[in-house]
Amino acid sequence: MFAVAGTWRMDNSMREEQAGLLPKLVAGVSQNPGFVRGFWADDVDEPDVSVTFIVFETLEQARGFLAAVTANAPAQAEVGIERAGLRVVEIQADA
Repeated sequence: MFAVAGTWRMDNSMREEQAGLLPKLVAGVSQNPGFVRGFWADDVDEPDVSVTFIVFETLEQARGFLAAVTANAPAQAEVGIERAGLRVVEIQADA
């Protein structure tokens, strides 16, 4: 399995709007080919940072998702979300 791991800077003045959009985002992401599981989390020590971890069956599916997320930067910026880091990782173990 492979995952797309992301770190995001969040405009805290837009948190209510971001929270309102999250269910639609989660539903859309889960429709991607090869989707296994996804996690959306807020950093407890840095309230303006969020972390995502979206798991796919294959490397190609993960890379395709990364490309789509990267291309969606203008829409992310409109709701106060800025990509701080995004990478494809190979999962070595899970429990």
